[in-house]
Amino acid sequence: MRQWIFIGLILAAGGYFFYEARGVIFAPTLEIFTPEEDATVGTARLQVSGRTDPYLKVWISGREAQADGNGFFFDAVPVWPGYNALGIRVADKFGNETSKILKVVVK
Repeated sequence: MRQWIFIGLILAAGGYFFYEARGVIFAPTLEIFTPEEDATVGTARLQVSGRTDPYLKVWISGREAQADGNGFFFDAVPVWPGYNALGIRVADKFGNETSKILKVVVK
């Protein structure tokens, strides 16, 4: 019986360790809501919005945006007629990064 209690405690401690260390081990999430990939737009300023982990800095084509307490971010970035590739990057305080390239066409 003592063996099973000991094994249970080890498993619980290991699970708690990985739960607390997930910010150090894993890269932050990055989800883009607007615009959709390969979208065609007719504006000179493009609204980019999405979600990541709370309070992280997000860079959209070199412009800095801040995620709020729920992880939502948005910014209006300038775009030019034709094909545009927007780089979106998020980094946490441990140096873990996630990035995406969003392609849009401006008419």
